[in-house]
Amino acid sequence: MEKQNNSTFSTDNFQLAAYLLAESCKLLMVDKFNPRRAVFMFEESERRQKLNQKFISYQALVEPHRFFSAQKDLKQLIYQNEE
Repeated sequence: MEKQNNSTFSTDNFQLAAYLLAESCKLLMVDKFNPRRAVFMFEESERRQKLNQKFISYQALVEPHRFFSAQKDLKQLIYQNEE
């Protein structure tokens, strides 16, 4: 699920969200309205669009530690306040 308006880009693809976060795209919020699926909302930009294209065409390169740290950060945001 990917949708966008003029100022935001939303996706429920966890790996894409981690990649965008690792590449310093601005994460605006995590929508947890559906408890089975988080939606990550990023600030829209031309750079974000280029990164998305690299990701879906298997051309994305990212430093592994940054990627794993981004995954960890996203998981913390998803699961915070669930206890």
